Parts: sequence; structure tokens; C-alpha cells
Amino acid sequence: MSANYWNSSQRNQWQFTRDELTIARNSLNTTTTTTTTYDSTIKLDINLRIYLHQLIIKLGRKLNLRQIILSTSEIYLQRFLLKVNINEINLYLLITTCIYISCKIEENPQHIRTLLSESRNCWPEFIPNDLTKLAEFEFYLIEELNCYLIIHHPYNSLIELTKIFKNDLTIDEIQSCWSIINDSYITDLHLLFPPHIIAISSIYLTLILSNDEFKLSGGDISKFSNSKIENLVRFLSISNVDLSEVIESVQELLTLYESWCYYDEIYIRNGVHNMLLNK
Repeated sequence: MSANYWNSSQRNQWQFTRDELTIARNSLNTTTTTTTTYDSTIKLDINLRIYLHQLIIKLGRKLNLRQIILSTSEIYLQRFLLKVNINEINLYLLITTCIYISCKIEENPQHIRTLLSESRNCWPEFIPNDLTKLAEFEFYLIEELNCYLIIHHPYNSLIELTKIFKNDLTIDEIQSCWSIINDSYITDLHLLFPPHIIAISSIYLTLILSNDEFKLSGGDISKFSNSKIENLVRFLSISNVDLSEVIESVQELLTLYESWCYYDEIYIRNGVHNMLLNK
């Protein structure tokens, strides 16, 4: 366990380059079981990620869980799906197990019967009424995560940054930053960059997208000036923050929001159910 991100397993064991992520996922695609027909397979694209994100939120609300628990469970989900082919598992049981473990790690444990009951209420046709199945999946998940369960989130970095920019960020803007960080768990950002990079990106996006002058400029940041953005840029220029990582993070989030406009939940849900029913 490490209280410092820079010495943590998150950085030393679970931070990758984009090429490394691509190689890991491609290797999983070649190991799809021969018993799975092509028509019943699913792909871990941005649409499926949004769907899984919403499933976690759905169960989390049923259990009245804190956001940090849901965010931790999403990291577990991402890491697990780097090790195991998505077509070989029960996604609904995986989500239930991720939340079950994250509740323990974030010191808000839920009774296994309560969690299983709420999960069955959400997805009765896919969650077995058998406590041992959840318990078995718990050990399976922990093993695939190599027992590295402590997660460092961008929320703490955001809190520290709001102290620096206390005169620049309104309550609504801080809430917007928080929401952007919540959405960032759909992406690969938490497998690629340190938490503070994601926090800074959320502030930059909030200041840009909430600015009417920016909207009138047609999205060209060079055509307007804004004291809040200038203060952020000034801060970044004198800090040791990797600007290329911030830029890449911002672009990833913009791509997410653009893709979300075309998200079709019914299509994705039908694909997942077809995969599970044909296993």
C-alpha cells in the first residue's frame, strides 16, 4: 500500500503506453474461444464502455454508494478487461464483483446478500441467485489484478488545484470539473496518465466549454482572451506538468463527448445479452 501515487502500484504496475494497451487487447482478441460464434461476440469500444459505466452507476445508486467507490470499481473493471477477454465472462457479475470489492477497499463494505439482491433486481436474468458465484468471482478478480487494489483518483488533485485557483473557479465550475472526472473513467486515461493530469484537463475543459466567447469564436482558442484560462496557462508554464499529457487527455475527453452523441444504449444492450445467452 502506498499513500504516494509516485511510489504506488498504480504507477509502477498499472500505467501503460497506448501501444502497450493495444498489444494487450489484441492478444486477448486472438484468444476468443472457438465455441463463441462471431455473431455473438462484442467489442470493447467506446459505446460498450459507456454502457458499462452506466451499469455501474445504476447499481451504485441502488446501494446509495459514494462516487469514489464507483470510480474505484471502474478502474478494477478496466484492469480486469486487460487480462480477460470480454466475451468469456458475465459482464453483469463482473460489475457486481468490482463494486463489491471496491466497497471493501473504500471502507464502506456491503453485505454480500444485499449486494447480490440489488444486482439481481437490476439484471435478474444474468445474476445467479448463488452467493458462491459472487465469492468465487471475487477471488478470480483479485487474482487477475495481482492483489493491487489501492487506487489514487484525480479528485484529491482537483481539491488541491481549486485551492490554487480559488478566485477563478466558481462552485458550478468545480462541479463541472468533478463531473468530467467522473466521465473520464469511461476512457483509458487512468491507465495512461497520473491523476493530476486528468484533474488539470477537467479544469481546462470546464473553463473552455463554459466560456461564451469561446463558443462564438467557433472553437478557436486563439481568437479570445480569458483571465481564468490565462491564469491556468501561466500556472502550467511554471510547473513540472507534462503539457503533452494534458493535451492528449483533453483530446481523449473531447472524443468521448463527441462519441456519446451517437451512443445507442438499446443496440449495445442487445449485443451484450446476445453474447451472454449464446455462451
